[in-house]
Amino acid sequence: MTAEHAHDLPKPLLLSAGALVLAAILLVIVGDDLPQAPPTTPDAIVSSHEVRLRTLEDGAIVPVLADGTRLPAIRAEQAGFVSGVIRGLSRGRKLSGSDADAPYRLSRMRDGRLLLTDTVTGTEIDLDVFGRDNARTFAELWEQGEARAAGKSYLTDSAP
Repeated sequence: MTAEHAHDLPKPLLLSAGALVLAAILLVIVGDDLPQAPPTTPDAIVSSHEVRLRTLEDGAIVPVLADGTRLPAIRAEQAGFVSGVIRGLSRGRKLSGSDADAPYRLSRMRDGRLLLTDTVTGTEIDLDVFGRDNARTFAELWEQGEARAAGKSYLTDSAP
């Protein structure tokens, strides 16, 4: 080997890199034609509850149903995922100049998934894709909404 060619990359590595670039381009071109998840239709929703999620100074979150019923607060130690979701959706609301205090819709789908919809921007988040542990707090909120709708009262007092 001469000094001139000492730093050349091996031919198989170059061919592999080229094939990878070509495959990526083909996936982008073909990707639009691949089957996608069907859009959420109202008949796929089993039940939903509109809820406002108010963050307190200590980081806790107070969920309030549309009828004013205040659900048990989510302690700051357990509110990390919920806070992150709210921050992301709030940013979308702020960018669109929308009402920051509008409720979100928490829906249980026929297939068991939980869906959080921003009622202002229409943004939908499939909460189950973040894992069972992260979706658990939202699942508990949905269950509390169901209990309220069924007349059970393990919930707290109404919000002012």
